[in-house]
Amino acid sequence: MSTSICLIRHGETAWNAVRRLQGWQDIELNETGREQARALQSYLSSPAFHMPVNAVISSDLQRASETAAIACQHWDIEIQQTQGLRERGFGTLEGQAWDAAGRHGPDQPDDTVDIDYAVEGGESLRQFQTRILSCFEELSQQNAGKNLLVFAHGGVIDMVWRKLNQQPLNAKRTHAILNTSLNFFSIDAALNWTCTQWGQLPHLNTALDEQR
Repeated sequence: MSTSICLIRHGETAWNAVRRLQGWQDIELNETGREQARALQSYLSSPAFHMPVNAVISSDLQRASETAAIACQHWDIEIQQTQGLRERGFGTLEGQAWDAAGRHGPDQPDDTVDIDYAVEGGESLRQFQTRILSCFEELSQQNAGKNLLVFAHGGVIDMVWRKLNQQPLNAKRTHAILNTSLNFFSIDAALNWTCTQWGQLPHLNTALDEQR
């Protein structure tokens, strides 16, 4: 019995807009992000969204949980929050500009990146993906046969994409991860992962730059 998951990235924050590393910093949505969440709510409450939703689960960081609260306000469903869905921890680099973080920031990786290197107080890429995949597999087992709406972060979506496409952690990604984009996949009882649809943005007319 498979668990179906629609994984959604949070709306824009002020730090997204100026490309500052957020990591575990609890940054709220900016007004653009709230507009994106309201547009998502209009879509999720319309006949165009076909997936029945049994549970809504969010990262406990407010940029994700606020997006979930706005987007799901039409449903009488309690939003469950979990620390396991947080963005990658960037430790002492959090708050810095992406460019200042250099090769240890979240920009496109390459084969020179050490996937086991962790900035002080942060997570390596391998540690991060292990946490994210374990969290999703636990959620799938706890919610077998159900349809889940999950709100998280760009890095989380990247880790799931790599799992679904069997891509190495230091391989370049070929697409942007946009704010409030929808990504559909399933996990069955044997923990097989299957991608259904990816990078959907039916509720927004314009695509914003990728931020995380």
